[in-house]
Amino acid sequence: MIVQGLDKFVIGQTQAKKVLSVAVYNHYKRIYHGSLQKGSGVESGTASVEDDDDNVELEKSNVLLMGPTGSGKTLLAKTLARFVNVPFVIADATTLTQAGYVGEDVESILHKLLTVAEFNVQAAQQGMVYIDEVDKIIKKAESMNISRDVSGEGVQQALLKMLEGTIVNVPEKGARKHPRGENIQIDTKDILFICGGAFVDLEKTISERRQDSSIGFGAPVRANMRSGKVTSAAVTSSLLNSVESSDLIAYGLIPEFIGRFPILLSLLALTEDQLVQVLMEPKNALGKQYKKLFQMNDVKLHFTEKALRLIAQKAMVKNTGARGLRAILETLLTDSMYEIPDVKTGDDRIDAVVIDEESVGSVDKPGCGGKILRGDGALENYLAKTKCKEQMEADGQILEGEDDVSSKAMSM
Repeated sequence: MIVQGLDKFVIGQTQAKKVLSVAVYNHYKRIYHGSLQKGSGVESGTASVEDDDDNVELEKSNVLLMGPTGSGKTLLAKTLARFVNVPFVIADATTLTQAGYVGEDVESILHKLLTVAEFNVQAAQQGMVYIDEVDKIIKKAESMNISRDVSGEGVQQALLKMLEGTIVNVPEKGARKHPRGENIQIDTKDILFICGGAFVDLEKTISERRQDSSIGFGAPVRANMRSGKVTSAAVTSSLLNSVESSDLIAYGLIPEFIGRFPILLSLLALTEDQLVQVLMEPKNALGKQYKKLFQMNDVKLHFTEKALRLIAQKAMVKNTGARGLRAILETLLTDSMYEIPDVKTGDDRIDAVVIDEESVGSVDKPGCGGKILRGDGALENYLAKTKCKEQMEADGQILEGEDDVSSKAMSM
Protein backbone atom coordinates (compact mmCIF):
# COMPACT_ATOMS: atom_id res chain seq x y z
CA MET A 1 0.00 0.00 0.00
CA ILE A 2 2.80 2.45 0.89
CA VAL A 3 4.65 1.67 -2.37
CA GLN A 4 1.43 2.18 -4.38
CA GLY A 5 1.03 5.61 -2.75
CA LEU A 6 4.63 6.53 -3.60
CA ASP A 7 4.22 5.31 -7.20
CA LYS A 8 1.53 7.96 -7.83
CA PHE A 9 3.98 10.79 -7.16
CA VAL A 10 7.52 9.41 -7.71
CA ILE A 11 8.83 7.80 -10.91
CA GLY A 12 11.39 4.96 -10.67
CA GLN A 13 13.51 4.36 -7.50
CA THR A 14 11.97 0.91 -6.89
CA GLN A 15 14.58 -0.14 -4.31
CA ALA A 16 14.28 3.14 -2.38
CA LYS A 17 10.49 2.80 -2.26
CA LYS A 18 10.83 -0.78 -0.96
CA VAL A 19 13.27 0.19 1.78
CA LEU A 20 11.28 3.24 2.90
CA SER A 21 7.96 1.36 2.92
CA VAL A 22 9.52 -1.45 5.01
CA ALA A 23 10.99 1.16 7.40
CA VAL A 24 7.59 2.88 7.81
CA TYR A 25 5.73 -0.43 8.23
CA ASN A 26 8.20 -1.61 10.88
CA HIS A 27 7.80 1.76 12.59
CA TYR A 28 4.04 1.14 12.85
CA LYS A 29 4.67 -2.39 14.18
CA ARG A 30 7.09 -1.03 16.80
CA ILE A 31 4.48 1.49 18.00
CA TYR A 32 1.82 -1.24 18.13
CA HIS A 33 4.17 -3.59 20.01
CA GLY A 34 4.99 -0.83 22.51
CA SER A 35 1.30 -0.11 23.16
CA LEU A 36 0.62 -3.85 23.70
CA GLN A 37 3.47 -4.11 26.21
CA LYS A 38 2.21 -1.09 28.14
CA GLY A 39 -1.32 -2.52 28.15
CA SER A 40 -0.21 -5.94 29.41
CA GLY A 41 1.95 -4.30 32.11
CA VAL A 42 -1.02 -2.26 33.38
CA GLU A 43 -3.36 -5.27 33.41
CA SER A 44 -1.05 -7.63 35.25
CA GLY A 45 0.26 -4.95 37.57
CA THR A 46 3.68 -6.61 37.53
CA ALA A 47 6.55 -6.59 35.07
CA SER A 48 6.95 -9.57 32.75
CA VAL A 49 9.64 -12.19 33.28
CA GLU A 50 12.99 -10.94 31.99
CA ASP A 51 13.92 -14.01 29.93
CA ASP A 52 10.51 -14.30 28.27
CA ASP A 53 10.70 -14.17 24.46
CA ASP A 54 7.65 -11.89 24.28
CA ASN A 55 9.32 -9.25 26.41
CA VAL A 56 11.59 -8.00 23.60
CA GLU A 57 12.19 -4.30 23.05
CA LEU A 58 12.08 -3.42 19.35
CA GLU A 59 14.68 -0.85 18.37
CA LYS A 60 14.50 1.41 15.31
CA SER A 61 16.59 1.29 12.15
CA ASN A 62 17.36 4.78 10.86
CA VAL A 63 17.81 5.26 7.11
CA LEU A 64 20.45 7.30 5.21
CA LEU A 65 19.52 8.20 1.61
CA MET A 66 22.16 9.12 -0.97
CA GLY A 67 21.74 10.03 -4.61
CA PRO A 68 22.51 12.64 -7.26
CA THR A 69 20.60 15.91 -7.27
CA GLY A 70 17.13 15.74 -8.80
CA SER A 71 16.72 11.99 -8.24
CA GLY A 72 13.75 12.34 -5.83
CA LYS A 73 15.08 12.17 -2.24
CA THR A 74 13.11 15.12 -0.87
CA LEU A 75 10.07 14.23 -3.01
CA LEU A 76 9.99 10.73 -1.48
CA ALA A 77 9.97 12.30 2.01
CA LYS A 78 7.26 14.83 1.09
CA THR A 79 5.13 12.06 -0.42
CA LEU A 80 5.55 9.87 2.67
CA ALA A 81 4.41 12.81 4.81
CA ARG A 82 1.11 12.87 2.87
CA PHE A 83 -0.15 9.51 3.99
CA VAL A 84 1.67 8.33 7.13
CA ASN A 85 -0.63 8.48 10.13
CA VAL A 86 2.07 9.68 12.53
CA PRO A 87 3.56 13.18 12.89
CA PHE A 88 6.11 13.65 10.09
CA VAL A 89 8.44 16.63 9.77
CA ILE A 90 11.03 17.61 7.15
CA ALA A 91 13.97 19.52 8.65
CA ASP A 92 17.03 21.08 7.05
CA ALA A 93 20.55 20.32 8.32
CA THR A 94 22.08 23.45 6.77
CA THR A 95 20.54 25.76 9.40
CA LEU A 96 21.79 23.76 12.40
CA THR A 97 24.75 24.79 14.57
CA GLN A 98 26.38 23.57 17.75
CA ALA A 99 24.67 24.61 21.01
CA GLY A 100 25.47 28.18 22.05
CA TYR A 101 26.20 29.56 18.57
CA VAL A 102 24.10 31.66 16.21
CA GLY A 103 21.74 29.41 14.25
CA GLU A 104 19.27 26.70 15.23
CA ASP A 105 20.03 24.07 17.84
CA VAL A 106 19.28 20.42 17.01
CA GLU A 107 16.35 20.59 19.49
CA SER A 108 14.55 22.86 16.98
CA ILE A 109 13.87 19.71 14.87
CA LEU A 110 11.93 18.17 17.75
CA HIS A 111 10.10 21.46 18.33
CA LYS A 112 8.88 21.30 14.70
CA LEU A 113 7.72 17.73 15.35
CA LEU A 114 5.86 18.89 18.47
CA THR A 115 4.19 21.66 16.46
CA VAL A 116 3.02 19.16 13.81
CA ALA A 117 1.71 16.89 16.61
CA GLU A 118 -0.15 19.92 18.11
CA PHE A 119 2.03 19.67 21.25
CA ASN A 120 0.83 16.15 22.00
CA VAL A 121 4.08 14.71 23.44
CA GLN A 122 2.86 11.10 23.21
CA ALA A 123 2.12 11.45 19.48
CA ALA A 124 5.40 13.31 18.82
CA GLN A 125 7.38 10.48 20.45
CA GLN A 126 6.02 8.10 17.79
CA GLY A 127 6.73 10.43 14.87
CA MET A 128 9.15 10.42 11.96
CA VAL A 129 11.80 13.00 11.04
CA TYR A 130 13.44 13.55 7.64
CA ILE A 131 16.66 15.58 7.85
CA ASP A 132 17.56 16.92 4.40
CA GLU A 133 21.00 18.07 3.12
CA VAL A 134 22.82 16.00 5.75
CA ASP A 135 25.95 16.00 3.57
CA LYS A 136 26.38 19.73 4.35
CA ILE A 137 27.32 19.01 8.00
CA ILE A 138 30.50 17.08 7.19
CA LYS A 139 33.80 17.81 8.95
CA LYS A 140 35.57 20.76 7.39
CA ALA A 141 39.28 20.44 6.56
CA GLU A 142 41.61 20.89 9.54
CA SER A 143 42.73 24.50 9.69
CA MET A 144 44.58 26.64 12.18
CA ASN A 145 42.17 29.53 11.62
CA ILE A 146 39.04 27.61 12.62
CA SER A 147 39.02 26.91 16.35
CA ARG A 148 35.69 25.05 16.25
CA ASP A 149 33.65 23.53 13.46
CA VAL A 150 30.25 24.71 14.75
CA SER A 151 28.17 23.91 11.65
CA GLY A 152 29.91 20.65 10.74
CA GLU A 153 31.30 18.11 13.18
CA GLY A 154 29.68 19.93 16.12
CA VAL A 155 26.21 19.33 14.66
CA GLN A 156 26.97 15.63 14.03
CA GLN A 157 28.01 15.24 17.67
CA ALA A 158 24.88 17.05 18.87
CA LEU A 159 22.67 14.73 16.79
CA LEU A 160 24.25 11.49 18.08
CA LYS A 161 22.15 10.85 21.19
CA MET A 162 19.00 12.18 19.57
CA LEU A 163 19.33 9.70 16.68
CA GLU A 164 19.94 6.75 18.99
CA GLY A 165 17.31 7.53 21.59
CA THR A 166 17.45 9.74 24.67
CA ILE A 167 15.28 12.15 26.63
CA VAL A 168 15.75 15.62 25.12
CA ASN A 169 14.71 18.89 26.77
CA VAL A 170 12.97 20.97 24.12
CA PRO A 171 12.29 24.66 24.88
CA GLU A 172 8.54 25.17 25.04
CA LYS A 173 8.46 28.29 22.85
CA GLY A 174 10.99 27.02 20.33
CA ALA A 175 13.51 29.66 21.34
CA ARG A 176 17.01 29.03 22.67
CA LYS A 177 17.54 27.07 25.86
CA HIS A 178 17.23 29.29 28.91
CA PRO A 179 18.05 28.35 32.52
CA ARG A 180 14.66 29.62 33.73
CA GLY A 181 12.72 28.70 30.59
CA GLU A 182 10.19 25.87 30.61
CA ASN A 183 11.20 22.71 28.76
CA ILE A 184 9.21 19.80 27.36
CA GLN A 185 10.84 16.38 27.71
CA ILE A 186 10.69 14.16 24.61
CA ASP A 187 11.96 10.58 24.43
CA THR A 188 13.44 10.00 20.95
CA LYS A 189 13.71 6.22 21.39
CA ASP A 190 10.76 5.57 19.05
CA ILE A 191 11.22 8.48 16.61
CA LEU A 192 12.36 7.20 13.20
CA PHE A 193 15.05 9.36 11.56
CA ILE A 194 15.57 9.38 7.78
CA CYS A 195 18.47 11.49 6.52
CA GLY A 196 19.14 12.43 2.91
CA GLY A 197 21.92 14.15 0.99
CA ALA A 198 23.45 14.42 -2.48
CA PHE A 199 27.02 13.63 -1.27
CA VAL A 200 28.68 15.37 -4.20
CA ASP A 201 32.05 13.80 -5.19
CA LEU A 202 31.55 10.80 -2.89
CA GLU A 203 31.86 8.61 -6.00
CA LYS A 204 35.50 9.70 -6.32
CA THR A 205 36.22 8.35 -2.83
CA ILE A 206 34.50 5.05 -3.71
CA SER A 207 36.45 4.86 -6.98
CA GLU A 208 39.72 5.35 -5.06
CA ARG A 209 38.83 2.54 -2.66
CA ARG A 210 37.85 0.14 -5.43
CA GLN A 211 40.85 1.23 -7.53
CA ASP A 212 38.74 1.14 -10.66
CA SER A 213 40.67 0.63 -13.85
CA SER A 214 39.32 1.86 -17.17
CA ILE A 215 39.23 -1.59 -18.79
CA GLY A 216 35.90 -2.82 -20.13
CA PHE A 217 32.75 -1.19 -21.46
CA GLY A 218 31.02 1.31 -19.18
CA ALA A 219 33.84 1.39 -16.63
CA PRO A 220 34.43 4.92 -15.26
CA VAL A 221 37.90 6.16 -16.21
CA ARG A 222 39.91 6.62 -13.05
CA ALA A 223 41.91 9.59 -14.29
CA ASN A 224 38.66 11.43 -15.06
CA MET A 225 37.21 10.64 -11.64
CA ARG A 226 40.20 12.27 -9.95
CA SER A 227 40.10 15.42 -12.07
CA GLY A 228 37.53 18.10 -11.34
CA LYS A 229 35.34 17.31 -14.35
CA VAL A 230 31.64 16.65 -13.85
CA THR A 231 30.91 12.93 -14.06
CA SER A 232 27.59 11.79 -15.48
CA ALA A 233 24.77 11.06 -13.02
CA ALA A 234 24.52 7.45 -14.27
CA VAL A 235 28.17 6.74 -13.36
CA THR A 236 27.72 8.50 -10.01
CA SER A 237 24.66 6.46 -9.02
CA SER A 238 26.26 3.16 -10.10
CA LEU A 239 29.25 3.88 -7.83
CA LEU A 240 27.02 5.01 -4.93
CA ASN A 241 25.40 1.55 -5.02
CA SER A 242 28.61 0.09 -3.61
CA VAL A 243 29.04 2.68 -0.84
CA GLU A 244 30.43 1.52 2.52
CA SER A 245 30.77 3.17 5.92
CA SER A 246 34.51 3.72 5.35
CA ASP A 247 33.74 5.88 2.28
CA LEU A 248 31.41 8.11 4.29
CA ILE A 249 34.03 8.44 7.05
CA ALA A 250 36.60 9.50 4.43
CA TYR A 251 34.01 11.97 3.08
CA GLY A 252 33.75 13.72 6.46
CA LEU A 253 31.04 12.05 8.56
CA ILE A 254 32.17 10.81 11.97
CA PRO A 255 32.06 7.01 12.59
CA GLU A 256 29.61 7.33 15.52
CA PHE A 257 27.15 9.21 13.27
CA ILE A 258 27.25 6.62 10.46
CA GLY A 259 26.97 3.78 13.00
CA ARG A 260 23.50 5.03 13.90
CA PHE A 261 22.28 4.44 10.33
CA PRO A 262 22.08 0.69 9.73
CA ILE A 263 20.40 1.20 6.34
CA LEU A 264 22.51 2.96 3.69
CA LEU A 265 20.44 3.45 0.55
CA SER A 266 21.52 5.01 -2.76
CA LEU A 267 19.02 6.35 -5.30
CA LEU A 268 19.59 5.90 -9.03
CA ALA A 269 19.93 8.77 -11.50
CA LEU A 270 16.84 9.12 -13.68
CA THR A 271 17.07 7.72 -17.21
CA GLU A 272 15.76 9.48 -20.33
CA ASP A 273 12.57 7.36 -20.35
CA GLN A 274 11.94 8.15 -16.69
CA LEU A 275 12.37 11.89 -17.32
CA VAL A 276 9.70 11.66 -20.05
CA GLN A 277 7.43 9.97 -17.49
CA VAL A 278 8.20 12.66 -14.89
CA LEU A 279 6.91 15.28 -17.35
CA MET A 280 3.42 13.81 -17.73
CA GLU A 281 2.62 10.81 -15.50
CA PRO A 282 2.82 11.58 -11.74
CA LYS A 283 -0.03 13.34 -9.92
CA ASN A 284 1.90 16.61 -9.71
CA ALA A 285 3.70 16.20 -13.05
CA LEU A 286 5.34 19.32 -14.50
CA GLY A 287 3.29 19.05 -17.69
CA LYS A 288 0.07 18.95 -15.65
CA GLN A 289 1.18 21.98 -13.61
CA TYR A 290 1.76 24.11 -16.71
CA LYS A 291 -1.47 22.87 -18.32
CA LYS A 292 -3.32 24.05 -15.19
CA LEU A 293 -1.59 27.47 -15.36
CA PHE A 294 -2.65 27.90 -19.00
CA GLN A 295 -6.15 26.57 -18.29
CA MET A 296 -6.71 29.48 -15.88
CA ASN A 297 -6.59 31.75 -18.97
CA ASP A 298 -8.77 29.34 -21.03
CA VAL A 299 -5.79 28.32 -23.15
CA LYS A 300 -4.89 24.71 -23.98
CA LEU A 301 -1.31 23.44 -23.78
CA HIS A 302 -0.25 20.52 -25.97
CA PHE A 303 3.04 18.59 -26.01
CA THR A 304 3.95 16.24 -28.87
CA GLU A 305 5.63 12.91 -28.03
CA LYS A 306 8.83 13.83 -29.87
CA ALA A 307 9.02 17.16 -28.02
CA LEU A 308 8.81 15.40 -24.64
CA ARG A 309 11.65 13.11 -25.68
CA LEU A 310 13.80 16.08 -26.76
CA ILE A 311 13.12 17.92 -23.46
CA ALA A 312 14.26 14.81 -21.56
CA GLN A 313 17.44 14.62 -23.67
CA LYS A 314 18.23 18.28 -22.91
CA ALA A 315 17.67 17.67 -19.19
CA MET A 316 20.09 14.70 -19.29
CA VAL A 317 22.82 17.04 -20.58
CA LYS A 318 22.18 19.53 -17.74
CA ASN A 319 23.02 16.76 -15.22
CA THR A 320 20.58 18.12 -12.60
CA GLY A 321 18.01 15.31 -12.82
CA ALA A 322 14.31 16.15 -12.77
CA ARG A 323 15.06 19.74 -11.65
CA GLY A 324 16.48 20.47 -15.12
CA LEU A 325 13.07 19.83 -16.69
CA ARG A 326 11.45 22.87 -15.05
CA ALA A 327 14.27 25.15 -16.25
CA ILE A 328 13.78 23.95 -19.84
CA LEU A 329 9.98 24.32 -19.71
CA GLU A 330 10.26 27.84 -18.27
CA THR A 331 12.54 28.85 -21.15
CA LEU A 332 10.17 27.34 -23.74
CA LEU A 333 6.97 28.86 -22.36
CA THR A 334 8.10 32.32 -21.17
CA ASP A 335 7.06 34.14 -24.38
CA SER A 336 3.72 32.32 -24.49
CA MET A 337 2.98 33.15 -20.85
CA TYR A 338 3.79 36.80 -21.62
CA GLU A 339 1.35 36.91 -24.58
CA ILE A 340 -1.58 35.04 -23.03
CA PRO A 341 -2.86 37.63 -20.48
CA ASP A 342 -3.69 40.13 -23.30
CA VAL A 343 -7.45 39.73 -23.72
CA LYS A 344 -8.34 39.44 -27.40
CA THR A 345 -11.46 38.23 -29.21
CA GLY A 346 -12.29 36.54 -32.50
CA ASP A 347 -9.43 35.28 -34.64
CA ASP A 348 -6.87 37.04 -32.45
CA ARG A 349 -7.89 35.03 -29.36
CA ILE A 350 -5.19 32.58 -28.27
CA ASP A 351 -6.73 29.11 -28.38
CA ALA A 352 -3.71 26.92 -27.61
CA VAL A 353 0.05 26.71 -27.24
CA VAL A 354 1.85 23.77 -28.86
CA ILE A 355 5.30 22.44 -28.00
CA ASP A 356 6.74 20.35 -30.85
CA GLU A 357 10.25 19.43 -32.09
CA GLU A 358 10.83 22.89 -33.62
CA SER A 359 9.85 24.56 -30.34
CA VAL A 360 12.36 22.54 -28.31
CA GLY A 361 15.23 22.40 -30.81
CA SER A 362 18.10 19.96 -30.42
CA VAL A 363 20.49 19.32 -27.53
CA ASP A 364 23.11 21.76 -28.85
CA LYS A 365 20.87 24.53 -30.26
CA PRO A 366 17.75 26.24 -28.81
CA GLY A 367 14.32 26.00 -30.39
CA CYS A 368 11.81 28.70 -31.29
CA GLY A 369 9.71 28.32 -28.11
CA GLY A 370 6.01 27.52 -27.78
CA LYS A 371 3.87 27.96 -30.91
CA ILE A 372 0.83 30.15 -30.27
CA LEU A 373 -2.34 29.08 -32.15
CA ARG A 374 -5.02 31.77 -32.54
CA GLY A 375 -8.73 31.49 -33.37
CA ASP A 376 -11.43 29.04 -32.30
CA GLY A 377 -10.66 25.36 -33.04
CA ALA A 378 -7.04 26.15 -33.93
CA LEU A 379 -5.68 23.21 -31.89
CA GLU A 380 -8.02 20.69 -33.55
CA ASN A 381 -6.96 21.95 -37.01
CA TYR A 382 -3.28 21.70 -36.05
CA LEU A 383 -3.67 18.14 -34.73
CA ALA A 384 -5.60 17.08 -37.86
CA LYS A 385 -2.86 18.51 -40.10
CA THR A 386 -0.06 16.79 -38.20
CA LYS A 387 -1.97 13.49 -38.26
CA CYS A 388 -2.37 13.73 -42.06
CA LYS A 389 1.31 14.61 -42.44
CA GLU A 390 2.39 11.60 -40.32
CA GLN A 391 0.05 9.33 -42.30
CA MET A 392 1.53 10.52 -45.62
CA GLU A 393 5.09 10.01 -44.32
CA ALA A 394 4.19 6.48 -43.14
CA ASP A 395 2.61 5.68 -46.53
CA GLY A 396 5.72 7.00 -48.30
CA GLN A 397 7.97 4.77 -46.22
CA ILE A 398 5.79 1.73 -47.02
CA LEU A 399 5.96 2.54 -50.77
CA GLU A 400 9.76 2.92 -50.59
CA GLY A 401 9.97 -0.47 -48.85
CA GLU A 402 7.83 -2.10 -51.54
CA ASP A 403 10.01 -0.57 -54.30
CA ASP A 404 13.14 -1.98 -52.62
CA VAL A 405 11.58 -5.45 -52.42
CA SER A 406 10.48 -5.36 -56.09
CA SER A 407 13.94 -4.20 -57.26
CA LYS A 408 15.57 -7.05 -55.31
CA ALA A 409 13.10 -9.51 -56.87
CA MET A 410 13.94 -8.22 -60.35
CA SER A 411 17.68 -8.63 -59.71
CA MET A 412 17.07 -12.20 -58.49
